[in-house]
Amino acid sequence: MPNRPCGHFINPFSSPQSGRPLAVSGVFLFLASDESTMSSMQRFMESCVRSAAAIIARKRKEGLSITRKSRNDWATSADYASEKYVVGRIRKEYPDSLVLSEEKYAQSDLSADSLFVLDPIDGTHNFVRGIPLYGISLAHYSGGRPTAGCIYLPILGQMFYAEKGRPATLGGRRISVSRTGKLEEFFLFSDSRLHMVEEKGYLGAVIDIERISQHTRFVGSAVYELTSVACGVVDANLEFKSKPYDFAAGSFIVENAGGKVTDFEGKPWNLSTTAFLASNGRQHKRILDLLNGR
Repeated sequence: MPNRPCGHFINPFSSPQSGRPLAVSGVFLFLASDESTMSSMQRFMESCVRSAAAIIARKRKEGLSITRKSRNDWATSADYASEKYVVGRIRKEYPDSLVLSEEKYAQSDLSADSLFVLDPIDGTHNFVRGIPLYGISLAHYSGGRPTAGCIYLPILGQMFYAEKGRPATLGGRRISVSRTGKLEEFFLFSDSRLHMVEEKGYLGAVIDIERISQHTRFVGSAVYELTSVACGVVDANLEFKSKPYDFAAGSFIVENAGGKVTDFEGKPWNLSTTAFLASNGRQHKRILDLLNGR
């Protein structure tokens, strides 16, 4: 059976080690990182995403305006406000760094010496509909490789962080991918609509994987899906059409939690990857073989 070190999906108000709710006199408490052990980058990132979450909440209370960039691609006034705030913080505290972000900063040098990659709200459709599965993602890259990644799921009160040379954490506590070994017991997430999967020629493979595995679910937020893999709530995540800001932090967090992330050919992922598999590593090759008809 898979381990459940964070209660991420089953109970969002739970200890990442015991799975038991954290409550005092009926008031739920969320774990916070120990600032005495934080690096300066972690302090900066966590401060940015927490403040952005407060801005997002305020914008929702004021009433959202929605920009439809395409039929299925939306941005809200909260997306823009969150992005403006975090980019402003980066430019103030790391003035020599470049920024890649979803809304107004979508072009940047992916191999820059210092690059921040931001998704001001990942899971905008969920956010607009009131579904709590969305988050803010911020990563730092140098020479095309990740050095730090932070994801905050504001409604669930969960802060994920990873840094080069250090294990992935949730609220300051180390997390790890699941130990599920059989594909027949795998619980998978995917972030693509079925018509998109069909257009890319993978619908038959996804049906086969769904038939073999325990469950496959479509969620609508890459950051939620990837952090679910990282803390062992689900065993794998399939992404068929992604942009760098969707997975820049999440893929790094999965790897630092002991997981594996590759493109569909089994090659290491990078910021130019558009389709990938993130998993606990134990059935990674078999899933890739199914995707590729082998």
